[in-house]
Amino acid sequence: MLKQERPPEKEKGSTGFFGKLLKKVDGCDLEFEFAGRDSSKQVVIDDPYDRTSEKMHLFAHDEPVQGNVVLRPKSSGFKHLGILVELVGVITTLSDREDKLVFMRQEKRFEPDTLGSAPTYLDFQFTAPKEYESYRGINAKVSYLIQITINRPVKNVVEKEEIWVSKIDTRLSEVQPDASLTEATSSVAMDVGVDNVLHIEFKYDKKIFHLEERILGMVTFKVMSLDLQYGEVGIVRKEFIGSGKPTDAVETETLQKFEIMDGTPIVGEVVPIRLYLKSIPRLTPSYPNVHNCFRVLYFINLVLVTGEGKRYFKQQEVTLYRRTGQERPANMQTPV
Repeated sequence: MLKQERPPEKEKGSTGFFGKLLKKVDGCDLEFEFAGRDSSKQVVIDDPYDRTSEKMHLFAHDEPVQGNVVLRPKSSGFKHLGILVELVGVITTLSDREDKLVFMRQEKRFEPDTLGSAPTYLDFQFTAPKEYESYRGINAKVSYLIQITINRPVKNVVEKEEIWVSKIDTRLSEVQPDASLTEATSSVAMDVGVDNVLHIEFKYDKKIFHLEERILGMVTFKVMSLDLQYGEVGIVRKEFIGSGKPTDAVETETLQKFEIMDGTPIVGEVVPIRLYLKSIPRLTPSYPNVHNCFRVLYFINLVLVTGEGKRYFKQQEVTLYRRTGQERPANMQTPV
């Protein structure tokens, strides 16, 4: 089994009962307060590209994002020419260069004013639909930001605070049985064959799984004239950067793999497979199309390795979805 260590955490402001996040700006301290949010509503998100982790407040895709931006001037006479507070959704893709696309935006404006030394509360409530889940991959990201722009006489001030959005697939939650609770009534099979020296059949119970389900199957050896050293089964994630063309760039990542056999099996031998998705770090639903910018697909990967080091493998796509009750991202920590 692959072992992964959590990357170092980004430094951020302290958080309190209302999810306060303190930032320093010229002549004024600034705090983001998210209503009804404390540390229990935060998750620690790993970013494989930046090799860091970050605490964020968790929101459902259909949940309003509301709270306040608190301005605390360091002295009276803090003048601004208008303030803009926004909820912004951004898709970032990385190939030859970094490309950013804003796919949603909702804003609230505040008139110019000169503030005294007392705190000023700028309330916001954003109800715009959040179509996609937040995502952190190797070459693609989906981010949601609360952004404030303070128009100043000399230089504008822009501060951002990211939130994490989770989306339940209600349709699949209703129609798909939970294989962890019920017996499968059908199965999916894939064959691996090499001339007349190798023929195996890999059967598993279905092709659509929720993120905390288990994959149950078996490998049957029908022809075996190779000297096998070991065999593995695992979950592979593929990121396709582009709009779905054959020329899309592909990044392949093995999230987890398990050894299923050691040594050469005999003909007719059956090796059982039981793979628990809940144990796999950074597992997400499948994303077949994110705004024509990228796709994320998952595959069961079967690998057989001979004593000479030759590798034989077969991949089969499976669909993963987020089921009701799985709002928190897979294998993500709750901050202490």
